[in-house]
Amino acid sequence: MNKPIASEHGPHQLKYRPDVDGLRAVAVICVVLFHAFPTLLPGGFVGVDIFFVISGYLITSIIVSDVDDDKFSFLTFYARRVRRIFPALLTVLVACLVAGWFLLLSDEYEQLGKHVAGGGAFIANFIFWKEANYFDTGANTKILLHLWSLGVEEQYYLVWPAIVWAAWRTRLNLALVTIVLLLASFAFNLHIAPLNPPAAFYSPFSRFWELSAGGLLAYIPQLRPALLRESLSAPMANAASLIGSLMIGVAVLMITPKVIFPGWWAVLPVLGTCLMVLAGQQALVNSHALSNKYVVGIGLISYPLYLWHWPLLAFAHNVYDNPSALLRGELVAASVTLAWATYRLVERPIRYGKSFRVARIAGLAAAMACIGLFGVYDFLAAGIPGRLKDRAEYAAYFEGYLYDASKHTQERAEISQNQCNFYSWNSPFPTNGPRDAIDPECYVRHTAKSVLILGDSNAADLYYGLKQVLPAEISTLLIFSSGCPVRPLNDAQIKEDHCNMTNHFALDRIKQDPPDVVLMSSNSSFDIDYIRNYSATIRKLGVKHIFVLGQRPHWKPYLYKTIMKSYWYSTPRYIPGHQDNELLALGEKFESRLKSNEPFEYVEQRSAFCNADGCLTYLGDDRKSGLITFDDAHLRPFASVYLAEKQLAPLIINALRGEEANATAH
Repeated sequence: MNKPIASEHGPHQLKYRPDVDGLRAVAVICVVLFHAFPTLLPGGFVGVDIFFVISGYLITSIIVSDVDDDKFSFLTFYARRVRRIFPALLTVLVACLVAGWFLLLSDEYEQLGKHVAGGGAFIANFIFWKEANYFDTGANTKILLHLWSLGVEEQYYLVWPAIVWAAWRTRLNLALVTIVLLLASFAFNLHIAPLNPPAAFYSPFSRFWELSAGGLLAYIPQLRPALLRESLSAPMANAASLIGSLMIGVAVLMITPKVIFPGWWAVLPVLGTCLMVLAGQQALVNSHALSNKYVVGIGLISYPLYLWHWPLLAFAHNVYDNPSALLRGELVAASVTLAWATYRLVERPIRYGKSFRVARIAGLAAAMACIGLFGVYDFLAAGIPGRLKDRAEYAAYFEGYLYDASKHTQERAEISQNQCNFYSWNSPFPTNGPRDAIDPECYVRHTAKSVLILGDSNAADLYYGLKQVLPAEISTLLIFSSGCPVRPLNDAQIKEDHCNMTNHFALDRIKQDPPDVVLMSSNSSFDIDYIRNYSATIRKLGVKHIFVLGQRPHWKPYLYKTIMKSYWYSTPRYIPGHQDNELLALGEKFESRLKSNEPFEYVEQRSAFCNADGCLTYLGDDRKSGLITFDDAHLRPFASVYLAEKQLAPLIINALRGEEANATAH
């Protein structure tokens, strides 16, 4: 990027610092390794936060330098941004569209078109924020997911120059303005992170404090107390660089995707980066490690490397179920090669060329507009399904379930049972807040005997089949929330979190009117210790029989996509493999800890669908109308009836008959 300020030469003189490029290298290496090998660096995603600090520092340095010399121009500023950002981004966007034409199915290519348009308009973070709900597709298959961070940066670049210029014209203290913005953004981050994690992650308002922290460094020469004089002393600089590098190291190794982030955790990489920039290029770590020519070389290609690595990995996840470690390593190497080529052959000639600068800016802007318009067309044309030829109609049939509320309406309703769902499934933006209420028909029995189904959407799709198969004298009830298994309650967030509301409401209903049978099912298995305690609790409340279902087949990719990509010309009744190994491992872990005297009965659900040949794909004679699931695991109504008849209804009926027999015997 543009050359930073060297603080030891005064507040507004620009001087290249190789250690800042070295810090960029650290950031991009962390991100790439995390994406390719998530268990290697569990917190590698904080590399993005390092980038934010560096960007804030460099951009503010440039703006302040120009404003101080009374030569700041918005036109010049944004022309620099276009020359810096557009060449590599355009190259990657075009490459993704071309590769996607041949490798992606229509819904995948439609999604890519939307993301290309959002990435080209630098609003990708808002698009991904809106998509970030329970029904979202897997993150590792979104080809341009990484462009969310570029959106945040560009949104900062839109507002920050105007704020600095206005503060300068009105003689406000620029450092004080930066501190106010930083504190306001940080406070919003702390407030929203536990309540709405997607908003905290993607919103520019919860991220601007990270860029502002870097921006504040541009004023440090003005803020330093007298004892620091013109620069940090060598011992203080060395201490700052060591402490900063340790903070980044701790963040990379200790922060995981499971923590609430950004929140307080983001302070570690942000403050660590600030300390390393503040230390100066002569500090111990900066001069010996970050200024190494090979590290600097990676830093110089960090932007195209960031752009290239994720699409390559995401395409691999689209084409293969679980790309091997060897393939992922090869793709990382390929991304480095592509990044170097992009830097040398595209980025540098356009960015630093002397001739026709105005024409280059206009050409880049026009090219980005054209790419964005093609993305819009692709999205509106539903992924241009004509590319698929013989598979277009098959794909459209199942995409109707996933994306078009006007299609398969009755069957969708029978699968989703949203009248019993506390999740705010129709909210315009993702939210953790629960719906006000669910339909009383979901939880009020109408007969002497009743079965209550609890869990997430993998419990909801059991409701239709059981209601059809169980005798009329048994009431079938359902209380669930998408993405929420039976789990411990947080009483402080019952009204703020749909999972807490669901589990609170279910337990309250059991207390008021205990059902004879409780059946629990979840997409991601359960915490066995909690399920033991929960089962013992509800037994004391009057529940006589408790069934906990193990994992069902979870297809990866979606079952219809598995058939289109691997079994199109010959689709067997049972297909081996193509399962989500992470979810299966959770189920196996639960099953491995079962004891002989559990307060519930464990039901191995996979046995109803799978045998030595693989797992069941379709019922009847048609692989389209008879496919058992429209996605990875949710049972279509006839498949729900199949499971109820084959496994669940007999268990429930036998349990209730045994109860009656015992009552008669006594």
